[in-house]
Amino acid sequence: MFNFNWLSGLSDAWGKFFIILAFIAPTIFAFTMKRKYIYQGAEDGGWWRNLKIWVVFIVGVQIAIYLYF
Repeated sequence: MFNFNWLSGLSDAWGKFFIILAFIAPTIFAFTMKRKYIYQGAEDGGWWRNLKIWVVFIVGVQIAIYLYF
């Protein structure tokens, strides 16, 4: 159904580069969100509810694991 034979000429480094870009995309999206939208519906504005902190942490772990293996 899908023909990805044209990708066979790319090196593994390019593959990792594109995957890491895909991991960074949600981080960029989270940093463009307004603070009011992030804390919407929360009773308090605790630091642990800040989506930007969690996205950086989770994406950082995912990139580290991906680069290790």
